[in-house]
Amino acid sequence: MRPAVIPSSNAVLPPFIGPNLVGTSFASKRAWWKRVAPCLAFLAAFCTAMAVLLVWSEAASLRRQAFDANMTRDYVLESVSMDNPQLIAYIRQVHLKSTTYQDPLNANETSEEKYVVSLSQGKREGVYVEYISRIGVTSSTAWLESNLNWHGILILTEPKSFFEAQRSTRNPQSKVLHACLSTDTDTKEIKYHQESEVQVTKLGDGPNSLVSDDGFPTTRLKCFPLYSVLLAYNVTTLDYLSLDSPDAPDGQVLDTIPWDIIRISILSIRWHPNHSETETKNFIDKMTSRRFKHVHTTDTGKWIFLYNTLRKI
Repeated sequence: MRPAVIPSSNAVLPPFIGPNLVGTSFASKRAWWKRVAPCLAFLAAFCTAMAVLLVWSEAASLRRQAFDANMTRDYVLESVSMDNPQLIAYIRQVHLKSTTYQDPLNANETSEEKYVVSLSQGKREGVYVEYISRIGVTSSTAWLESNLNWHGILILTEPKSFFEAQRSTRNPQSKVLHACLSTDTDTKEIKYHQESEVQVTKLGDGPNSLVSDDGFPTTRLKCFPLYSVLLAYNVTTLDYLSLDSPDAPDGQVLDTIPWDIIRISILSIRWHPNHSETETKNFIDKMTSRRFKHVHTTDTGKWIFLYNTLRKI
């Protein structure tokens, strides 16, 4: 039997790799992963959220551009005639609103109404159309409604004024209309800037919108020919037409009326003093050719014309 070999004290033994060392290495790797995993998860979630936000922001930007393009674009229904039955039904059923009798009607007689009463010889149950596109203008038909039982259409471009008028206690036959009157024979949809002074220009003269240089919010507004509005109300004869509006101050709204069909007894229009003498003379001559005579200027700067049935063209 061979004797056991006893290693000398100078010999180097190989390292011993036992189960304890392997477990320690695995545990350290696991601990490292636990420390890193939350950071990686946060990074992944952050990148995902940023990607979603970027996509949403781009989509929102495109939607905003589309909205702005729609809000600033004017639409003109050039192929729709003023007496189109569908247009008339649309105005009558959708836009002509009855009042709700929630608020009392401010019926203080204006100087203009007093003159209208005089010209109409105190007529009762007259028919009117009043167009107001300025904020704070006093209606010149409220007293006629309350005291002489007149009725008609109150056309307002300013939203707040429209809602106030709709809540008022007007004649049950009267209607309120949130719209503007077209300056030509076409029906339009335009952008409206909420401000105290507005102006509508003709389609061929430039932007066909209610123009504002201020930062007021814009809304959409329909512009109908006056003739279409009258047909929607089932009238072709008016006792009184009031145009208290700086849009179309040179009578463009009046140019759209088929005067061989429509009859207006008393007409008032706001005439801007900045017009030249030539413009003023041309307007007077045009009204004269339509059998109207300028009979009065109100203290608020409106011209009143009276229709002369005896005058021959």
